[in-house]
Amino acid sequence: MKDIQPRFASTVAFFAVDVGGQKDLKELHAFGQEQDYPWPVGRADRETLKTLSVMVQSTKIAIDIDGVIVYRAGFGKGTNEEWISVFEILARRSPRT
Repeated sequence: MKDIQPRFASTVAFFAVDVGGQKDLKELHAFGQEQDYPWPVGRADRETLKTLSVMVQSTKIAIDIDGVIVYRAGFGKGTNEEWISVFEILARRSPRT
């Protein structure tokens, strides 16, 4: 993902969101820096997880500008080719293009 996301950084907003709640935000930000993530790291509350039907860690969700989920994958899913395709869809729908 770190190799793909920068190509779309000007048109697609990307966030890593912790769902476990075991770390505070300071720890999450430090983890993101340690992993050299080029994207912001945050935490979702239970209501957001429920709304998005997130049941397992490492759920990947892509949401377009209209709030429509255009991609969903679980733990260990999502190839680089799939992500490139998803980011291309999101970029075409972006007001930043």
